[in-house]
Order: sequence, then structure tokens, then C-alpha cells
Amino acid sequence: MQLSFLTSRIEDLEKAASLGFDGIELNAQAFGNPAQGALDSDSISRASTIAEQRGVSISALAYYGLPGLRGESPQVIAKAYERVFVAAELLGVNVIASMSGFDANLDWNGNIQLFADRFGPVAEIAEQHGMHVAFENWMSVHGRLPFRPVNFGGSPDTWDALFKAVPSRALGIEFDPSHLYWQGIDHIRALHEFKDRVYHVHAKDTEMLPERRYRGGINGDYFRFRIPGYGEINWAEYISALDEIGYTGSVAIEHEDPIYAGDRFDEGLVRGWQVLHSLIHPRSR
Repeated sequence: MQLSFLTSRIEDLEKAASLGFDGIELNAQAFGNPAQGALDSDSISRASTIAEQRGVSISALAYYGLPGLRGESPQVIAKAYERVFVAAELLGVNVIASMSGFDANLDWNGNIQLFADRFGPVAEIAEQHGMHVAFENWMSVHGRLPFRPVNFGGSPDTWDALFKAVPSRALGIEFDPSHLYWQGIDHIRALHEFKDRVYHVHAKDTEMLPERRYRGGINGDYFRFRIPGYGEINWAEYISALDEIGYTGSVAIEHEDPIYAGDRFDEGLVRGWQVLHSLIHPRSR
């Protein structure tokens, strides 16, 4: 396994090297907007050069722009993904982290059909390019009503429904335990159950806030995301489970910790590195 962090800046390849990370998960929009046209080849080349010179890698390209494409046709969406696939090929990357999308104006069955209409064509193109599309299991809803989700998010029932609608093995999961933890879903069990569909992994912790749960119930902001090791997830258990299922890809810190934000952002990355690095890269002495 490798240890990386999610970013939208090409220059953070330098940061990854200086902080001791193996690489980054890079937002594809660092190269332009895939929904509007081909991504910038000069920027792609620059990223590849920096990675080679600094001895780090790009573990995945992230394309989370689907919620902004809710009014577009499946053909337009598929073309946007194909542009990301082309960029990934140039970078030697075969995982595209993404979102499954959701239209709050449709019911459950309508959204399953919408997913099939969109990602049936995307999966076919992904297969042609040798790509995996990994959907982050972000629920996209919490806080005060009314909920207006923009993403399917994740639970075992949801994944079963999505993969039944589009059975292609090109589609899988960017597994983030934090989004399961606050729902009360056993993330270790889910990791084992869907091990053959885990194509990328996020590292984000969850801190539960009992007072907010009391005041607002499930409609309150009763949890917050933390840097790994600063919430309630057992990271030794989680990394061990990844080892057990044979996962050999990258574990990317998704830094959304409100304490280590702003000027303290890099401090948060370092703290996450200190927790995870020895688990991912153990040394005998």
C-alpha cells in the first residue's frame, strides 16, 4: 500500500515528497474542466515530470463533477469521463475517483435508472481504456431538513443496487470509512463484503458529537470529520483489514478536519501521516 492525500494542485506533488508521502490523489480539474473540453496536455506533462523527479506518484485522478452535470445528457457525461480517462492514461493512472450522483426530484427507482443511463456508457468506455471508476461513498446529506442529496453515497444496499444496475467490473468503490461510521454501519464488515470492488481508499476519521445528536437527532450535525487518528476509527484495525483483503493501492488522506484548517492545514496532513505511515510502511528497526 501507499500513503497519499487528496488535492487539486499539481504543485502538491512537491509537498507530498517533502512531507514523506508516497504521492497524491489529484483532482482532474487541475488540468481543466472535463465537461468543457480536452484537458491541458502541458499541465499533464508537467505533473508527470514533477512526479518522476520527486519520486512520488499520482494514485488516482478524482473527477467529482457529476453533481454539476445533472442537466446534461448521458452522452455529454460519458464524453467528460473519456477526457479524464485520456489524461489518466498519459499519467499512467488507472483509477478515476468519482461520484455516483443523485437527483432529489426523482424517487429511488428513478435514480437507479438515472445511474444506469449515465454509467452504462461510462463503464463501456472505461473498459476500453482499462480504467476503474471508483465511487466515493459520500452520503451528501446531514444537518437540518430538508435534505437535498446530490450523491447516492453508500451503504451495502446502495452498492448492491448500483452494481446490479450496471454490472461492469469497471465500476467500484472509493472506500471511505468515515461515511459509514457516522451511519452506524460496520465499515470493516463492509470492506470485506465488497473487497472485490474496492479500487481506491480514502482515510478520514469521524468524531461523534453526542450533544448535537441529543439536540438535533439525525437532523443535526452530530458528527464531524477529523484527520486519521483524531476521531473514533481504529486505524490499525482498518489497515490490517485492507492487508487482509489484499488491497495494494493507495490510502489517500481526505483532509476535512476543521481544527487543522487554514494556516494549520499542512499540520493536519503531518498529523495524519504520523498516524498512518508506520501502519502502512512498518519497519523492523
